[in-house]
Amino acid sequence: MVKTLVMNLNEPALQRFEQAAMSAGMAISDHERELLCHAADWLASLSRASGISGYETASLVLLRSMAPALAYFGADEAPRSGRIADIGAGNGAIGATIAILEQNLLVDLVDRAQRAYTACEILAARLGLPNLRAVRADVRGLAAAEYDAAVFRALATGERALPLVRRIVRPGGFIGAFHRAEDSAFQPDGGSGVTTAGSWTTLVEELVLTGYQV
Repeated sequence: MVKTLVMNLNEPALQRFEQAAMSAGMAISDHERELLCHAADWLASLSRASGISGYETASLVLLRSMAPALAYFGADEAPRSGRIADIGAGNGAIGATIAILEQNLLVDLVDRAQRAYTACEILAARLGLPNLRAVRADVRGLAAAEYDAAVFRALATGERALPLVRRIVRPGGFIGAFHRAEDSAFQPDGGSGVTTAGSWTTLVEELVLTGYQV
């Protein structure tokens, strides 16, 4: 299967992903490469069928939907074990990539929309990872301090998203927000309950990951 899937990705795209992974201190194993290719190929087919993923080729999915997740591993404060939620997961690309690359993390793909939840559920089933599952829920309905970390992309404005996500992350935990580099709404004030841990670039132009500690 992996040879067919790799053929659906152009070689430069796979090389760019693996170079970015190396920059984050990671080496991609053959098994992880197979899972990454499988996810990218299926998400591309999902977009062609329904438009939910936004990118219709596996190469674009890998570089624009999945590769931003590599920034998580560039943050020293981001845990490598425990429970993590991908909030507003959409098609599940970010959370699934994290689950593939670090199987000591139990990853929940959380979305309140039935369509997104179904896409995440199918992706998790196709990958067959014991550390990845889909959860249909609004972030407001999740238990307080339930997770060691949470990430989100395009959930809401910074002023709205950070308090919502902070509630579900335990004290001392990590939040990763993907956002446009110039968006000042992701610079929290002194009463926000989080402190900025750093900011990391991604392979998507103008998209960065800002990390926070709760």
